[in-house]
Amino acid sequence: MLKVQCAEVRFRLFECGRFLLILVGAGVHASAAFADVVEPTTLAIADFEFRDTSGEVRDQTAAHEARLNAFGVALQDGLSGNQKIDLVALPCQTERCTIKDPGLVDLSKQARTASAKYLLIGQMHKMSTLVGWVKFAVLDWNNNKPICDRYLTYRGDTDEAWRRAAEFTACDVEKHCIP
Repeated sequence: MLKVQCAEVRFRLFECGRFLLILVGAGVHASAAFADVVEPTTLAIADFEFRDTSGEVRDQTAAHEARLNAFGVALQDGLSGNQKIDLVALPCQTERCTIKDPGLVDLSKQARTASAKYLLIGQMHKMSTLVGWVKFAVLDWNNNKPICDRYLTYRGDTDEAWRRAAEFTACDVEKHCIP
């Protein structure tokens, strides 16, 4: 009888040991899976400036202001879909929140206050009716330097052209500027 009980005890210990090995293996596998999870990068986006050197006679200020606002919305929408990026709002006190108003020094303070690790700044430049440029930079507050400085071109001065420029800019920021 004692021999049977010892055999049952050994079998149960063996089963327990196997169970513990499975648990340990699952734990190692789970920790490796969670090790690949990276905390999202915090990014604040300043409003882009607009510059028109096309020399066109008719006043397009209202149309360009509307397109610039739509560009900003499309850019934020494009970047908000990325799980690697956590967008944070800048607490600007002015109507626009650009590198000119309130200025880069104030923007940097606001970005730090908003706990942003990076700040995206930029400008739309309408060179002519056919050619426009998007100039932007991503600044890293941990190292106090730009990590990305890009110059993109787009064609046309229409709502569609500006929307596509915003979408392309968002993709370019994701691909080249966010570590």
